[in-house]
Amino acid sequence: MIKSFSNILVFLLMIAFANAQKSKEKDYTKEDEKINNKLFAIFTKDKFADCIDASDSYITDEKSSRSPYPYLFSAMSYFAIYNDQENFDLKKFKDPLRKAISFMGRFKKKDKSGEVQNENAEFLSNLRKAAITESAALKDKKDLRNLQNLSRDIAKNNDKDAAMLIISGVNMCSADVKLEGEKNIELGMTLLKKRKTDNDIKFDAEESNTLSQAFILYTDFLSTGKDPDQTKTIMQFALDLLPENDNIKKQSEKIMK
Repeated sequence: MIKSFSNILVFLLMIAFANAQKSKEKDYTKEDEKINNKLFAIFTKDKFADCIDASDSYITDEKSSRSPYPYLFSAMSYFAIYNDQENFDLKKFKDPLRKAISFMGRFKKKDKSGEVQNENAEFLSNLRKAAITESAALKDKKDLRNLQNLSRDIAKNNDKDAAMLIISGVNMCSADVKLEGEKNIELGMTLLKKRKTDNDIKFDAEESNTLSQAFILYTDFLSTGKDPDQTKTIMQFALDLLPENDNIKKQSEKIMK
């Protein structure tokens, strides 16, 4: 009888705990909505500095620090400042693109379901493109210190994005940080090889485009070395992944000749 009563008590406690967790999740969702609405109202008035301050107050508050929205709006605000640098004091808002990338990485970790990322796919796409463009500009200017720093931020905050890992890795190799760069390239290639093994190689238009940029950058870099076979191996892998990509086809004609 005592054992039976104990089992019933445990069962009731489990139900109570589950209900408490559900209630907590509901409250958290309501809190998320409030945070989103408040930050959205500030952001849409182009008050980016105020939005950063408001987001920071949520991030430093233990109750709201789990929400993805403060990190998202910080990333969006810093990116807006990056795109309008003439109207902001860059001593106060130093390295706005790097900060946008950093907050983006923290945002993705908070958004475990990926739902908020899907809702903000356009912003994430624009930030990714800006990071690639800025990297290329720094490389052209031979600004190796800033190229290293930006590439590190890209790799750290895109650790599941094979294309961005490869791009950051090649740029780090170009910026004289070969060991770290090669590690990033290897991580990116490992992710792609696993997808190929799992037959998960359907890419949407944007992913296909970013991957083609990565492979073109990588094979161009390899072609300056002394191992043409490695260059061709990587090029063939790119063709296997992206057989219909016109940019990859053109690069293959150049590399495989």
